[in-house]
Amino acid sequence: MVQKWITKKKGNENKHIKIETEKKPREIEVWDVGQSPSELEKQAWNMLGEISKVSTVDQLLLQMKKYSGTLGDYSGFNSLLIYIQNKDATIVRSANEWKYFGRELKDGATPISVLYPLGIPFKAGPGKVKDFIEKKRNEGLDDEAIDQLVREKFNLGRTGTAYVFGTGKVYDIFKTQGIPGKMKPVEEDVKATTLYNTLKKIARDHYTVEEETVLNGARGYTAHSGEGQKIVVMKIPGEDVNVLHTLIHEMSHARLEHLYRKDLPRGLAESEAELSTYLVGAHFGFDFKDDSSAYIKGWLDSAKSQGMDLGKVNLDRVMNNARWPINEIAGKMHA
Repeated sequence: MVQKWITKKKGNENKHIKIETEKKPREIEVWDVGQSPSELEKQAWNMLGEISKVSTVDQLLLQMKKYSGTLGDYSGFNSLLIYIQNKDATIVRSANEWKYFGRELKDGATPISVLYPLGIPFKAGPGKVKDFIEKKRNEGLDDEAIDQLVREKFNLGRTGTAYVFGTGKVYDIFKTQGIPGKMKPVEEDVKATTLYNTLKKIARDHYTVEEETVLNGARGYTAHSGEGQKIVVMKIPGEDVNVLHTLIHEMSHARLEHLYRKDLPRGLAESEAELSTYLVGAHFGFDFKDDSSAYIKGWLDSAKSQGMDLGKVNLDRVMNNARWPINEIAGKMHA
């Protein structure tokens, strides 16, 4: 039997009811972790609360960086749960997904429990997508034809709101070993130029994006436009990392809808956007720490002068916002 929970509204509170079903989900092996979603959620919120109390911005960045590696595949909530169970976890996949990378579980491999939503479109893992692409290339198809097939066959942008959750087990890469003759690279080095161009295409699917000179000393800005929001970045030849940093920051403003958040002081809005930027950069191997630390400190000081501070709700928004561009970029690159 498969363990899962259905969440029902009872007054102002959510009530979690454990149920069983014969239907098995794909990719994630089902496992009862012995705790309800509400209990696991409480652990995650408590951890966010503790992080929000750190005394310096440098410590905040150090704490948040721990979760950047898993944000591409897991929500901020699950990234926290993964860290709670295995502080050394780096790349985490299901046992089935590891097979696509030519890896198998070591004897006695310790699983990590995660919650996953049911009832929304299934998202294929990167290993499965890469395996499909490799097979089609061996069949002689060109990249344009393969790209079309990938878009038709796989859901790479999993969307929707779930109210039913199941529990599954996943494994860190260090709990796996390569299968001789079948191993494939798990991670690929990504250049700043490639990352910027990919992210710019993604941004243009949702916003107006312009590259032009910014005269007020800033590298970019987000503003209202006739079609919603406009992102402007200053691109100087040879400064690929800087423009990448700027684009992620301005996309974070747009995604978090800071232009419409009149209840949020600018100091907190800027801190949310920059912390998101730091996490996205860290996920792809770019260290924005020096710039991010100074920037966040200045804006947090401004927010504190108004009696406001970065809390666990802000950190939750930051983590799940950072996950979006990470996911979108990964989807484009795997396809």
